Amino acid sequence: MPGVAGPVTMDDNKSKTKDFISYKQDGNALFKNSKYREALDLYSEALKLAGGEHTSDRAAILKNQAACYLKLEDYRQCAAVASQALELTPNDPKALFRRCQALEKLGKVDEAYKDVRLVAHMEPGDVQVREAVVRLAKQLEELSTKQANTDQKVTDMMKYLSGGETDAEKRRQAASNLVVLAREKSGAERLMDKRAPEQFVKILKDKNADPEVKLTVVRALAELFKGDIPRCRELLRNRIGLPPLADLFCLPNEALVNAVSVAIENSLRTLSGWIDKEKPDKALVKANWEDIDYTMTYLTNLVDRAVLSAAGRNAIVDVLVKNLPEYMSPGMGWTEEFIVKDGIAKLLAPAIVQPDDCKRIQSSLAVTNETRVHVALALHKVYDDLDSDRKRNLFREKAEAFVQGLLRDPDPFTKMQAILAVITLLQGPFDVGNFLLGSQNILEMLFVMATSDDTEHQMIAAEAIVQAASKKDKAAAIIGSAMDILQRLIKSPDDKVKVRALVGLCKAGSSRGVDSSNKPLDKETAKALSETCFTFLSNSTKDFDLRRWAAEGLAYLSLDADVKEALVADRAVLRSLIDLGKTGNQNITYGVVSLFVNLTNSYDKPEIEPEMKELAKFAKQHVPIDDPKDAPEYVQKRITALVEEGVGSALVAVSQTESKGLKESIARVLNVLLENKEHRGLLVQQGVAKVLLKLWQGGTERGKECACQALSRIGITINPEIAFPGQRSWEVLRPILSMLKEEKNALQNFEALLALTNLAQMSESVRQRIVKEGGLSMVEHYLYEDHDMLKRAATQCICNLMLCKEVQEVYIISEADRIKLLLLYCVDEDPDVSKSACGALAMLAEDPRACKKIIQYPVWLDVMKEISVSEDADIRLRGLYIISSLIRNNDQAAEAITSCELLEILMATSQLIGQDNAKARDVAMSALKAAAKKKIIAPNPIYDEEDE
Repeated sequence: MPGVAGPVTMDDNKSKTKDFISYKQDGNALFKNSKYREALDLYSEALKLAGGEHTSDRAAILKNQAACYLKLEDYRQCAAVASQALELTPNDPKALFRRCQALEKLGKVDEAYKDVRLVAHMEPGDVQVREAVVRLAKQLEELSTKQANTDQKVTDMMKYLSGGETDAEKRRQAASNLVVLAREKSGAERLMDKRAPEQFVKILKDKNADPEVKLTVVRALAELFKGDIPRCRELLRNRIGLPPLADLFCLPNEALVNAVSVAIENSLRTLSGWIDKEKPDKALVKANWEDIDYTMTYLTNLVDRAVLSAAGRNAIVDVLVKNLPEYMSPGMGWTEEFIVKDGIAKLLAPAIVQPDDCKRIQSSLAVTNETRVHVALALHKVYDDLDSDRKRNLFREKAEAFVQGLLRDPDPFTKMQAILAVITLLQGPFDVGNFLLGSQNILEMLFVMATSDDTEHQMIAAEAIVQAASKKDKAAAIIGSAMDILQRLIKSPDDKVKVRALVGLCKAGSSRGVDSSNKPLDKETAKALSETCFTFLSNSTKDFDLRRWAAEGLAYLSLDADVKEALVADRAVLRSLIDLGKTGNQNITYGVVSLFVNLTNSYDKPEIEPEMKELAKFAKQHVPIDDPKDAPEYVQKRITALVEEGVGSALVAVSQTESKGLKESIARVLNVLLENKEHRGLLVQQGVAKVLLKLWQGGTERGKECACQALSRIGITINPEIAFPGQRSWEVLRPILSMLKEEKNALQNFEALLALTNLAQMSESVRQRIVKEGGLSMVEHYLYEDHDMLKRAATQCICNLMLCKEVQEVYIISEADRIKLLLLYCVDEDPDVSKSACGALAMLAEDPRACKKIIQYPVWLDVMKEISVSEDADIRLRGLYIISSLIRNNDQAAEAITSCELLEILMATSQLIGQDNAKARDVAMSALKAAAKKKIIAPNPIYDEEDE
């Protein structure tokens, strides 16, 4: 019948069986070539096709997957997959042993020991299994002893912590020791068993407790919240809860409230599987949604509470900034809940308070000068993550309702608060703020306030105009209307009004970008404005607020090359600017970073083809003109001045921002600063390497690219052991490897290859990590490049990677012509390529299997002849090493070598004199001794075996 499938036949089953077996076999081939992630994909396809009747085959595929996860160091997944295999084929020794290996790495020694004991009964002769039994038994014994010691330590520390007779210093030391214990799995377990969390809560609630002890206790709790989901849930639900921690947000102790925010953030990241990962795990978010939702809702409801300290309020907003968007991504589910639960109003409530400048705007909410910036960033991140017009409209309606509520109040100061709310929105979700600015006659009210005689009205109005003029494409209307007002306000005797009007005029003067032929302000006006900014910025008696506004004004004026040159020429102003950046204050981040971007020309400029310029002139269209003072030589002088004045430290300080746009700008600047290798050492001393890793983890795509390239540049020049000490040497591999992609340009590829070459020299663990991250195949891709520099860098990197036994094994067992390519590159016309290829082949030739593969290629003998007489001493020496290994490890090679002119070359080399020839002479002598030992050539007193 049409549309009805026919009966399944035996042939269909055979075809299906063949399909999944093919996937499995292809996966096995990829596994042998160390392409574990690709192999996993094929094994997954095989599992889909293997029906329920193929139990043993499904188990075998699962075991292979477990082997892949083991190689990739994903031990949790390895243990899970091995367990699935054991459900199909109980007590399978391979599945048990792989699970055992994974469990051991996960620190579950007792479970691993149970598995390996079972395997030992089934495979008593397996050496690897016997070694694992001995090793795990020893670990169990050590663990038992350690647990006993840890148990005693916890008991002692808790006694010191709670004992009234203990002196203050001992209590502080006990609390510090508990933090260390909480970081270890066994220590954390003992703390839970000994009911330490309950004791911690008592200390936190004690108003007379030592503040230093309280701080340390919170840090210990932060460690207990970290990483272990069952423990985290137990602490939140039964042992501690949020209230005792949240109560600490009421204290003015900034260090304490920051520690509390870390503890709460650790709990959120643990529940969402976000610890040490780039983003939350959707499955874990769903599984732990009740606890995540409770925590986020609790924090949201705290924001507008009067009992909070200013530091506590900022800390809560920061937690929301870091976590809100991640739980609002598609599928995470918290977007509308946050908005419906009046999250917008709760965030805006503290933003409409100006504690220092507007004394008459009364509020019971404690805030700092940075609070509004924190709130604006939070609102921006919320709005930016909304994935539909309906949700964005809901956001706008909530914001509008908040502002309208303020406007309905007849009190004029409440109307001022409405303007502050709009200013906050203009700093955050600009579209919402711009919409409100054009509604409810706010703009007219703004102009009335600006023209009044009240300095507070003038100050707020000027600030609103400044924020409204931020977007160039939407600034024309308000600039046109406000220019006269700003010109009037800049003459105000009040510096706080004057500096805001100054910034507004500076924005107007930069509204057409870097086109030097199309400026709204003439050179003299721009110069006068910049000199006024210089005065505000360099005067140490001016307060912080005036200096940060002056920096923001210069950020706009510094698109002009004359202003850039004037700023760099005045080292006192430049130092003041950098010192401002070093404060890390959120209010100054945008202005300072924008200034650094402009001074270094690290913004993107579209290249205009000469033909297009001519066409534009013909069509009588305006053609942008670059200022001669933005030529490379001028930019380099400015960069040198910035580095000399310590710009690296300022960039490190401002990098704490949560704004992805600002992170991108910082990465751009650092990348440009690091172009010059002479600056790299000083910048690394100032801490930029660590910051670049953070910028890579949380920036835009362009920002990540700049951070990765900057890390590569550091890795080229600075000793990696100094630039990337300890664990950081592993952390930089992934960003640097991301530069080895076709869509990246040749310079980025080249710099990444050079950095990897240096990193591969560090240690075996780094080399293994490069291989596990898929770096070997990425580097090999560039061996086939026509670009000489890329081919050279790739060959050098392969030479260093060849120190790794895993890489050697890949080359030896590979069916591809990897060894043949190295053999051909030994005689490449580029001496650096030849030298590196010879070095890699010399290491490979230590293995008899590699020697057997080398002589499979007919050209091998000609290659050996050429490199053994190379004019380059290094190539010649490495060639002699290869020849010596071939003689020792392969009889066929030894016969061929001693039957041609290579024998004469070896004999002549063994007779060389002089210290410069000592190594070559020794290697040649060793080769001749090996040949004599095999009785291929007659022994000679000069090189007979007895002389060894």
